[in-house]
Amino acid sequence: MTLTRLLLTSTSALAFVLAAAPAFAQAPAPAPMMMPAPAPAPGMAPMMAPAPAPGMAPGMAPMMAPEAAVMPVAPLMAPRAPDDMTGSFGLGVGVVAGDTLVTIKEANLMLKWWLSDSMALLPKLNFAFGKSKGVKANFELAPEVLASFVLLKGASTRLSLGVGLGFDINKPNTGGDTSFSIYIPAELGVEHFFTRWFAMGIAVHEEVLNFTRPGSNSWTVNFGLNTTSYLGSLFFYTD
Repeated sequence: MTLTRLLLTSTSALAFVLAAAPAFAQAPAPAPMMMPAPAPAPGMAPMMAPAPAPGMAPGMAPMMAPEAAVMPVAPLMAPRAPDDMTGSFGLGVGVVAGDTLVTIKEANLMLKWWLSDSMALLPKLNFAFGKSKGVKANFELAPEVLASFVLLKGASTRLSLGVGLGFDINKPNTGGDTSFSIYIPAELGVEHFFTRWFAMGIAVHEEVLNFTRPGSNSWTVNFGLNTTSYLGSLFFYTD
């Protein structure tokens, strides 16, 4: 009798649990308990939540804008100084003084290209042609090029030393043989800039080493400082 009553009680309890389980599953979860906001300190204004952005429902957090892409910035080149001649090209004329320093022995067409503010290429060209009645024509062609290096630089004046290579073809009007020379010139000069585009200079020019063929079967070599000449120059520059 006791066993039968125990079985009936257990069966009834199990049936009640199975019948109530769906109802518990569908019941809403209890709302979480919220802690009250702390009271502001005396004299302090209460903290307010940030207002939502326009067009957003209350209670929604504003969305953060994506960070703008950072474009690489090319390094800025330092501005060139006003007296920096790098890249400037000059066209000028040079005159070689005669024996009395007030006469002109010859004139040269000259170019000057500044590779940097301390180095320039200096090509020169001397061409002469003459013909008199009853006398044979004579001509001379003497091009040369020098690499000029700035030794001292002032506010508007530069001291430069140049060295290079040149050759000379000379046909005399006496009917003699045409002479041919190869030489190494050296030049020490001062150039004064009145403005960036206009300069004048004076230099001492020397053929340090000279190989000359005066005739068809002979060569002469001259090494020394016995061919000194004085050269005045005038240049117009462009940037």
